[in-house]
Amino acid sequence: MSFFGRLKNIIRSNINFGNEKTDIPLNNFEQQNFQNYQNYEEEKKEEVMPDNRPDAEYYAILEVKYGADFEEIKKSYKRLLKKYHPDLFHNQPQKFKTAEKLMEKINAAYSFFEEKYK
Repeated sequence: MSFFGRLKNIIRSNINFGNEKTDIPLNNFEQQNFQNYQNYEEEKKEEVMPDNRPDAEYYAILEVKYGADFEEIKKSYKRLLKKYHPDLFHNQPQKFKTAEKLMEKINAAYSFFEEKYK
């Protein structure tokens, strides 16, 4: 996310701070990202996961191909952190909870690969 994108999020959060209505309308790009997340688990598992592999789900969560090296996993992890970090949605309770659950899965997958490759 660029500097101006972060600035836009900060301004949005400060405008609605303390108001009863905290759901900020999203632009088309942000709406598309959250709609894609809803279908994310099924699509990625079918696309990436080979049969009978215990770590295949972790590859699917991090959105990398099965057998990817640690550098590719690390890049994907950082990209997903920027995209789904719960702090980006602190004024949107439903999306905040969804982002927290997703980040738990992403962090668990990344810690698995950290232990595996180091």
